[in-house]
Amino acid sequence: MEKLAWYVTSIRSFADVTPFARALLACVLLYQADVVLLVALWLLRKAGVLPTDIKLEPENAKSAIVVLPTLLRKQAELDGLIAAMRSIATNGYLGPLFVVACIDGTDEAPNLHRALVHWAEKEPVPKGVRLYVAGTQDRRGKAVAMDTGVEHIQSLVGKGKIDRFPELFFNMDADSVLGPGALERMVYRLTRRRWLGGHPHNIVTSNVIVPLEQCYDGWRSIFRPEHWIALSVAREYLGAITAGKGPFKLLPSAEVSGALYCTWSEIYLAAPYYARFMQTLKLRDWLGWWIGSPPPRFSQFRGRPLPEALTGPGDDTWMGWFASSASWKNGRPHFDFPRTPLHAFGRFFALYVSRPVAFDPLAKVFSKTPTTAKALFKQRLRWNSSRVQDLLRHGLSLIYHWSVGIPLLVDTTIVFTTITMFAAAPVAILCGVRAPPPSLAFAVLAFAGYYVSRLIATVVALLISDSPPSEWVKLFALPAAVPYHVIFNTITLVIGYYRDAFGFGEPTTFAPEATLLRSNLTRVAIAYRLRRALLLAARSVRFGDVPFGGFWFGWKRTPFTPSGFDGWGTGKAPPPVFWPSRRPEDPVAAVDVVRDAGGPTL
Repeated sequence: MEKLAWYVTSIRSFADVTPFARALLACVLLYQADVVLLVALWLLRKAGVLPTDIKLEPENAKSAIVVLPTLLRKQAELDGLIAAMRSIATNGYLGPLFVVACIDGTDEAPNLHRALVHWAEKEPVPKGVRLYVAGTQDRRGKAVAMDTGVEHIQSLVGKGKIDRFPELFFNMDADSVLGPGALERMVYRLTRRRWLGGHPHNIVTSNVIVPLEQCYDGWRSIFRPEHWIALSVAREYLGAITAGKGPFKLLPSAEVSGALYCTWSEIYLAAPYYARFMQTLKLRDWLGWWIGSPPPRFSQFRGRPLPEALTGPGDDTWMGWFASSASWKNGRPHFDFPRTPLHAFGRFFALYVSRPVAFDPLAKVFSKTPTTAKALFKQRLRWNSSRVQDLLRHGLSLIYHWSVGIPLLVDTTIVFTTITMFAAAPVAILCGVRAPPPSLAFAVLAFAGYYVSRLIATVVALLISDSPPSEWVKLFALPAAVPYHVIFNTITLVIGYYRDAFGFGEPTTFAPEATLLRSNLTRVAIAYRLRRALLLAARSVRFGDVPFGGFWFGWKRTPFTPSGFDGWGTGKAPPPVFWPSRRPEDPVAAVDVVRDAGGPTL
């Protein structure tokens, strides 16, 4: 401590602290610069200059569909789903409301499914609200279950039981409960005209809050592990969502919360088609775009939808990026790429100053969190590895849509660099590398700076969300903010990023194996690709039946290899390369099969 105090007090010039000051300035500008504006707007609202209550115009109280995807395997899940549907039905939304429970695998718990159907048929609801239950017989993943719910409403439209498909689309977690007026507030934000261009917003994200009863039950509960974990998550949400989703950040975010978001139905209905369209994009098309060739046009795409490609741990992130990429033409969203790089820059500038994602801190949804360290670690591993997967499955679309691609590139570079340095530090210490003398001082200053920033963000979040006094107990989680962040965010980022990028892929149970195989998706997974190439080379030398091609370094199924997703959910993975008992009689036919299977996949 004496050496640390001596170093800190002996700093005589700015050059001594340049690295620390540069990092601090970058973080403040990119992630914290909007705090002053948020507080200013809150003060204006409290002074009566800006309204707290909103009034949705009758013409904007548009019909809406709310889908609630769920596995529905336990009685507690049924109870939570019923509570969620009741909170939607009684939320006071003025327009027609179609609430659809989307069950992912009705045959897994048929008694619960029948009980839900019976409840939906008998439950009294306000005028204009209708309750439905739809689902897939076997488990197929969240996005496919949601698509099944949408198809159910479309079938009712086709039969004439509903006049038209609802204009607005909500996705809500089945274990969440709406705060007062949440639906109306989100629709109000969605339908506001942006000042540049006069177009409405593309998507609105909610303010996700951990219910107080889950994280606090009297002073003694603070010392119970399950309450402490929930309390820490609750405080984290305040900083990351309540104070972190505002529209004034220097680095804009296109990500929305899966607990509850709202977008235009036209945008959601286009997503499964766009998911397949993205898989047709080629790098040569983008290179040609730079020299004047027209880019591929989604408006001319006639392929079939692929909802399976939306399924995964980052499905809400995928939707946020997709909605943010949409521009408006003749009063409707469209998704064609900018005609030239100059148009891409113009769209980037327009959407930077007039952002397509809206947020209302008073549009609250109360969502439960895991309360054990193991469950929370697994959840964050799934969440934090989804960035790599989403970047890959959005593929080449983001290098046309600069309004989403550039902020993502900056943010991902910062995150990737930070976690690399974090992972490299203990390795360097184990290898005997001595840290320079200022390192300890910078580490202590960094910890102190993090505590201060979390304190400010938490207090600002409690203020702008009009939190009652009881919610301020979440400040008690601040002392554990740094170790919590390191364990459940930084370490999970390191593991998730590096497994997905450099390892064999990050396995999750978020989607069933069959859906992943149908999705036509892939992974970076460099270690998997290298192992596959080496084994194919060994087979080629031994049997002479494997033609060289890009599929050696791919991921998908060929006559010589399984798909990288085989065994993903079951744990019964086949050998990475099929070894024949004898050499095939016609190696040329094997080459043709590879071509028919789609050729190389990188």
